[in-house]
Parts: sequence; structure tokens; C-alpha cells
Amino acid sequence: MQTGWYDRRERRVRDLSSAGFRIVLELEVRRVACRTCGAVKRERLDFLADNPRFTKRFAFYVGRRCRQASIRDVATELKLDWDTVKTLEMQYMRAQIERAGVPGPTAIGIDEISIRKGHSYRIVVSDLIRKRPIWFGGEDRSEASMAQFYAWLGLRKSGKIKLVVMDMWKPFRTVAKDKAPQAAILFDKFHIMRHLGEALDKIRKAEYARLRGKDRRFIKGQKYTLLSRHENLTLDGKRSLELLLAANKRLNTAYLLRSLSASSGTTDARVGRGASSTTGAPASNGSASNPTSASPT
Repeated sequence: MQTGWYDRRERRVRDLSSAGFRIVLELEVRRVACRTCGAVKRERLDFLADNPRFTKRFAFYVGRRCRQASIRDVATELKLDWDTVKTLEMQYMRAQIERAGVPGPTAIGIDEISIRKGHSYRIVVSDLIRKRPIWFGGEDRSEASMAQFYAWLGLRKSGKIKLVVMDMWKPFRTVAKDKAPQAAILFDKFHIMRHLGEALDKIRKAEYARLRGKDRRFIKGQKYTLLSRHENLTLDGKRSLELLLAANKRLNTAYLLRSLSASSGTTDARVGRGASSTTGAPASNGSASNPTSASPT
């Protein structure tokens, strides 16, 4: 295919810092006019990142820093925009996944991350035994995006998964039941407690609406007292909580159920066929924090 030069443009590319100084490379990037199709294309330089304003080694440095600090902290440290750091981190994650090859996990954790404002998400799947991410992709949090992971993993390796830890997002659960029906599904305890807290607050509002006159005085202004962890309450807060629970049986029952769930570890419950009776064991070896078992309802 015959080609000809179209033009050359100078570009500034950020590289790794040295001796406390920020290093910026100045180079010429050529554009080529194809005599066959007439398109003008920019030459590809292997040492540049997906974002051509940075070198690959700088992008990977940003990705390694994001394993130790938040995106905001890394952006402040390197004087970069938050979205830029996020883009460079994603390139680093993809490179790590490609280098590792297709794994054969037995316990996985599924979560989503926001890549920009406006509810734009990507899915991250981690191997809980080896404590590392193994897949990053999808276009959103839909069933179709989640199914891409199992297609990438393959039918044989999907059949070896024994445990799937996730939040309470229904598309994740639906696809897991379809693609790995032998696996037990555990809901992340953080999301369980959040829903229990919301349910407890609904009961508080319902009781306040049901009661009249002086009976309301125990409930009014006690939202923080009721929803806070008991050890975080002041002495006055603990006294107010005792009075509230002694005065209202429904709130007392709801509060006790929430407290029992918070203090309990992983319990045995299954979603899917063929799960063993010791589903809590694999979860204790993983990186997910205190997953709580869940039913399909």
C-alpha cells in the first residue's frame, strides 16, 4: 500500500519524573495520507499509553500508585485530573489481566466501579483466593455485560466456581445462577447492613406517623441514635436509645434483628444447585470484607 506524508506535529508527552523533576518529552508525530483510501492516520508509537499525552511507563506507574492510594490522592500528588488518573489506571489493570492469562478461580467477588459522572459503570471481578482482580470490562451493569465475563472465562472454568460474592444487584445474581449454577452466592455484608438500616428507618418513620401526642417524644429526633453503631454513641445517646427501645416494641424488635445481623459472621445459605454445606469456608480466605449469605428473594 503506497503512503505519503501528510504533516508533522510537535507533541509534549509526560514521562516518569526524575530526581524530583517532572519530565516532559517533546517529539514529532507524523500523520500519513493513504493514497488508496484517502484517509489521514496518525502513526502509532509503542511507548505511548492509550492516552497519547503520557508514556506507557508513566501510565503503569500511576496504576501501581492507585493500588496504594485513592484516585483523588494520586491525582493531587501527580497534579493530574481525576478522569486522567482513572483512564491510566484502567490501562494498567487491563495490562495486568492480559499478563496473567485466563485464570481458573473457585471463589470470585463481583463489583462495579464508576468511570465517569452520569452512572457510567464497568464491572470488576476478583479472585478471592489469590486476592487480585482477574477481569475488567462490560459497558454497564447489565446482564449482557456480566455475561461477557463468563464467556471470557469459558464453560469449563465457569463450572469450577464454588462461591460468588456480590452486592445485591439483581443482574449479577441472575447471570451467576445461569452461568455457574453450582456456585453459592453470598451478598456483601456492607450492602446487607445498608438495606437493614434503611428498613429500620422506615419503621421509625411509620411508628412516628402511627403514634400521637406524648408517645412521639421518644422517637422524635432519634434517627442518628437509632442508626448509629452502639459503640459510637455518647452516654446520653445510649440512654436515649434505651428509653426509645423500651417504649416501642416494634422498633426494639427491628433494632435487635439489625444488631444480630451486624454481629453475625457468614451463615450457610445457597443460591443455585449443588452447593456444599460449608459455603462460608472459602469466603474467609478471600478479600471481600465479611460477606453475608443471601437467599434468592
